[in-house]
Amino acid sequence: MRIAILLMDRCIGSGIHSLVDSLIATNYTLVKSDQNPVFEWNTVSIDGQTVMPTNGLGIQPDYSLQDYIQLDTHPDVWIFPSVFQSSTGYSKVEQALAIAEPIIPVIQQHYDRGGLLISICSGSFLLAKAGLLNSLPALMHWKSEPHFRRMFPRLKIDTHNAIADYGNIICAIGGGSACEHLVMYLVERFIGHRTAVDTAKLLMMHLNPPPPQLFRTNAETTDHDDELVLRAQRHIEKNSNHDVDFSGLSGMLNISDRQLNRRFMKSLHCSPLQYLRTIRINRACNLLELTRLPSSKIVYEVGYKDESSFRRLFKKQMEMTMENYRQKFGSREQLIN
Repeated sequence: MRIAILLMDRCIGSGIHSLVDSLIATNYTLVKSDQNPVFEWNTVSIDGQTVMPTNGLGIQPDYSLQDYIQLDTHPDVWIFPSVFQSSTGYSKVEQALAIAEPIIPVIQQHYDRGGLLISICSGSFLLAKAGLLNSLPALMHWKSEPHFRRMFPRLKIDTHNAIADYGNIICAIGGGSACEHLVMYLVERFIGHRTAVDTAKLLMMHLNPPPPQLFRTNAETTDHDDELVLRAQRHIEKNSNHDVDFSGLSGMLNISDRQLNRRFMKSLHCSPLQYLRTIRINRACNLLELTRLPSSKIVYEVGYKDESSFRRLFKKQMEMTMENYRQKFGSREQLIN
């Protein structure tokens, strides 16, 4: 399987290296089990010059885009890792996509030939710009989502899966281990489960990625310009450990309940009640991370009177129990004691 990996300035350098290292580990696993290696790859930048990732450690690509597309053999797979760092400002996002413009027709032609296209984190912006995500939800790091919604307001984002397989398009979420998990997914799909397990064990990593919701607890929710919604957010946050009267909130803001819901959906993609639940779950997560409070007491601390109801909500939202969450993110001191 021949793979082309696009390199861009301000990409995540560790992600590029872990992507290649995981491909090497897979080939090693295959050879050690008396099979032939499967993956071969080249790195490509727009102009062929060294790209400078966010860590400042330059990466020299194998080819410029022009030289690569003139090769006799087409790749089976194009992989587009992050094309900008997730905390990048919107103007720099626009600049990065303008620089990457020459890759767009290459993406479209590769898709038309039936080739596989893979985006990791903000690489999904390129697939969206190529018009290939009009009916497919994109995946990316939660910090990049506001930029995506601003640039592609009619497109959807998948916030529940770490990897979404649409056949000849695969989208993977961002984060520190996204590239390794993406390769493990490719290994399982194209080579088999046994090789995927053996490679994951060689790399000392879990085969399957954790649920993205685990890492969204501190997601920023003020990246919009509706002052009324911001006022409502502050009121809900201040009173989140008490019963919130949403009709009273609407009256305080001099709008109807229906208008409040509509403006929340437009700005935050959730209702006021859903926002309150998110705030309470966020607070519960913080208490599980930083304190020794029993989970039963945390339920009441965040404003719920029905413990079983909150536990069900937490498990549905975070895809694990409160106790399991504390095992993953609590301080070592409280876990030992």
